[in-house]
Amino acid sequence: MDGIIEQMKQLVNEFDFANFIPAVDSILGWIELLVRLFVMAAPVCVLVFGLWFLFLPPKEANHRAGYRTYFGMGSVEAWRFTQFLAGVVWSAVGLILSVVMLLVTNGYREMDMMDMVNNAIVCVLWEIGCIVLCCLGINITALVMFDRKGVRRSKKRRK
Repeated sequence: MDGIIEQMKQLVNEFDFANFIPAVDSILGWIELLVRLFVMAAPVCVLVFGLWFLFLPPKEANHRAGYRTYFGMGSVEAWRFTQFLAGVVWSAVGLILSVVMLLVTNGYREMDMMDMVNNAIVCVLWEIGCIVLCCLGINITALVMFDRKGVRRSKKRRK
Protein backbone atom coordinates (compact mmCIF):
# COMPACT_ATOMS: atom_id res chain seq x y z
CA MET A 1 0.00 0.00 0.00
CA ASP A 2 2.85 2.37 0.82
CA GLY A 3 4.36 1.71 -2.61
CA ILE A 4 1.16 2.81 -4.34
CA ILE A 5 0.97 5.99 -2.27
CA GLU A 6 4.62 6.76 -3.07
CA GLN A 7 3.98 6.22 -6.79
CA MET A 8 0.96 8.55 -6.67
CA LYS A 9 3.00 11.22 -4.85
CA GLN A 10 5.73 10.92 -7.46
CA LEU A 11 3.15 11.16 -10.28
CA VAL A 12 1.60 14.30 -8.75
CA ASN A 13 5.05 15.86 -8.21
CA GLU A 14 6.02 15.25 -11.85
CA PHE A 15 2.67 16.51 -13.20
CA ASP A 16 2.93 20.03 -14.67
CA PHE A 17 -0.32 22.00 -14.76
CA ALA A 18 1.30 24.68 -16.96
CA ASN A 19 1.16 22.29 -19.90
CA PHE A 20 -2.65 22.57 -19.91
CA ILE A 21 -2.71 26.38 -19.93
CA PRO A 22 -2.29 27.86 -23.42
CA ALA A 23 0.47 30.37 -23.98
CA VAL A 24 -0.62 34.00 -23.64
CA ASP A 25 0.85 34.98 -27.00
CA SER A 26 -1.22 32.34 -28.79
CA ILE A 27 -4.38 33.60 -27.03
CA LEU A 28 -3.61 37.16 -28.10
CA GLY A 29 -3.00 35.93 -31.65
CA TRP A 30 -6.45 34.31 -31.64
CA ILE A 31 -8.07 37.46 -30.29
CA GLU A 32 -6.43 39.52 -33.03
CA LEU A 33 -7.64 37.06 -35.65
CA LEU A 34 -11.19 37.08 -34.27
CA VAL A 35 -11.25 40.90 -34.18
CA ARG A 36 -10.02 41.08 -37.77
CA LEU A 37 -12.70 38.61 -38.88
CA PHE A 38 -15.31 40.58 -36.92
CA VAL A 39 -14.34 43.79 -38.72
CA MET A 40 -14.07 42.24 -42.19
CA ALA A 41 -17.28 40.16 -42.12
CA ALA A 42 -19.76 42.93 -43.00
CA PRO A 43 -17.82 44.48 -45.93
CA VAL A 44 -17.22 41.09 -47.52
CA CYS A 45 -20.89 40.10 -47.11
CA VAL A 46 -22.03 43.42 -48.61
CA LEU A 47 -19.66 42.93 -51.54
CA VAL A 48 -20.89 39.37 -52.15
CA PHE A 49 -24.56 40.37 -51.97
CA GLY A 50 -23.89 43.37 -54.23
CA LEU A 51 -22.31 41.15 -56.87
CA TRP A 52 -25.18 38.71 -56.51
CA PHE A 53 -27.78 41.47 -57.00
CA LEU A 54 -25.81 42.78 -59.97
CA PHE A 55 -25.07 39.56 -61.85
CA LEU A 56 -27.58 36.93 -60.61
CA PRO A 57 -30.72 38.76 -59.49
CA PRO A 58 -34.05 36.96 -59.25
CA LYS A 59 -36.03 37.52 -62.45
CA GLU A 60 -39.30 38.48 -60.77
CA ALA A 61 -40.25 40.09 -57.50
CA ASN A 62 -40.55 37.63 -54.63
CA HIS A 63 -40.50 37.64 -50.86
CA ARG A 64 -37.52 35.30 -50.45
CA ALA A 65 -34.52 36.57 -52.39
CA GLY A 66 -33.26 39.85 -53.79
CA TYR A 67 -33.26 43.43 -52.59
CA ARG A 68 -36.86 44.05 -51.57
CA THR A 69 -38.38 47.49 -51.21
CA TYR A 70 -42.02 48.52 -51.35
CA PHE A 71 -41.68 50.64 -54.49
CA GLY A 72 -39.37 48.15 -56.19
CA MET A 73 -41.73 45.18 -56.09
CA GLY A 74 -44.66 46.62 -58.04
CA SER A 75 -43.55 45.56 -61.52
CA VAL A 76 -40.82 43.63 -63.28
CA GLU A 77 -39.26 46.89 -64.51
CA ALA A 78 -39.15 48.33 -61.00
CA TRP A 79 -37.78 45.06 -59.63
CA ARG A 80 -34.97 44.83 -62.18
CA PHE A 81 -34.07 48.51 -61.71
CA THR A 82 -33.93 48.09 -57.93
CA GLN A 83 -31.81 44.93 -58.19
CA PHE A 84 -29.37 46.63 -60.55
CA LEU A 85 -29.13 49.76 -58.38
CA ALA A 86 -28.65 47.70 -55.22
CA GLY A 87 -26.00 45.62 -56.96
CA VAL A 88 -24.01 48.64 -58.10
CA VAL A 89 -24.26 50.47 -54.78
CA TRP A 90 -23.59 47.49 -52.54
CA SER A 91 -20.70 46.26 -54.70
CA ALA A 92 -19.06 49.68 -54.60
CA VAL A 93 -19.62 50.15 -50.87
CA GLY A 94 -18.49 46.60 -50.10
CA LEU A 95 -15.31 47.05 -52.11
CA ILE A 96 -14.51 50.44 -50.57
CA LEU A 97 -15.23 49.23 -47.03
CA SER A 98 -13.17 46.08 -47.58
CA VAL A 99 -10.13 48.06 -48.69
CA VAL A 100 -10.47 50.63 -45.90
CA MET A 101 -10.98 47.98 -43.22
CA LEU A 102 -8.00 45.98 -44.50
CA LEU A 103 -5.86 49.08 -44.08
CA VAL A 104 -7.27 49.75 -40.61
CA THR A 105 -6.85 46.16 -39.39
CA ASN A 106 -3.32 46.07 -40.74
CA GLY A 107 -2.23 48.20 -37.77
CA TYR A 108 -3.74 45.89 -35.15
CA ARG A 109 -0.44 44.10 -34.40
CA GLU A 110 1.06 47.20 -32.85
CA MET A 111 -2.05 48.04 -30.80
CA ASP A 112 -2.84 47.13 -27.24
CA MET A 113 -5.60 44.51 -26.99
CA MET A 114 -8.23 46.88 -25.53
CA ASP A 115 -7.41 49.58 -28.08
CA MET A 116 -7.74 47.01 -30.84
CA VAL A 117 -11.15 45.88 -29.60
CA ASN A 118 -12.35 49.48 -29.19
CA ASN A 119 -11.15 50.29 -32.71
CA ALA A 120 -12.98 47.23 -34.04
CA ILE A 121 -16.24 48.33 -32.40
CA VAL A 122 -15.89 51.81 -33.92
CA CYS A 123 -15.17 50.27 -37.34
CA VAL A 124 -18.25 48.04 -37.16
CA LEU A 125 -20.42 51.01 -36.16
CA TRP A 126 -19.12 52.94 -39.19
CA GLU A 127 -19.84 49.94 -41.41
CA ILE A 128 -23.40 49.71 -40.10
CA GLY A 129 -23.90 53.44 -40.69
CA CYS A 130 -22.64 53.21 -44.28
CA ILE A 131 -24.85 50.21 -45.03
CA VAL A 132 -27.93 51.91 -43.55
CA LEU A 133 -27.28 55.05 -45.64
CA CYS A 134 -26.91 52.93 -48.78
CA CYS A 135 -30.20 51.12 -48.12
CA LEU A 136 -31.90 54.45 -47.46
CA GLY A 137 -30.54 55.86 -50.72
CA ILE A 138 -31.71 52.84 -52.72
CA ASN A 139 -35.18 52.98 -51.16
CA ILE A 140 -35.52 56.73 -51.78
CA THR A 141 -34.39 56.30 -55.39
CA ALA A 142 -36.99 53.58 -55.93
CA LEU A 143 -39.62 55.84 -54.32
CA VAL A 144 -38.74 58.72 -56.66
CA MET A 145 -38.56 56.56 -59.79
CA PHE A 146 -41.65 54.35 -59.32
CA ASP A 147 -45.10 54.55 -57.78
CA ARG A 148 -46.53 51.83 -55.51
CA LYS A 149 -47.77 49.79 -58.49
CA GLY A 150 -44.32 49.80 -60.11
CA VAL A 151 -45.16 52.29 -62.86
CA ARG A 152 -42.32 54.63 -63.73
CA ARG A 153 -43.11 58.17 -62.69
CA SER A 154 -43.01 60.62 -65.58
CA LYS A 155 -41.03 63.85 -65.42
CA LYS A 156 -44.17 65.88 -66.14
CA ARG A 157 -45.94 64.61 -63.01
CA ARG A 158 -42.98 65.53 -60.80
CA LYS A 159 -43.27 69.25 -61.60
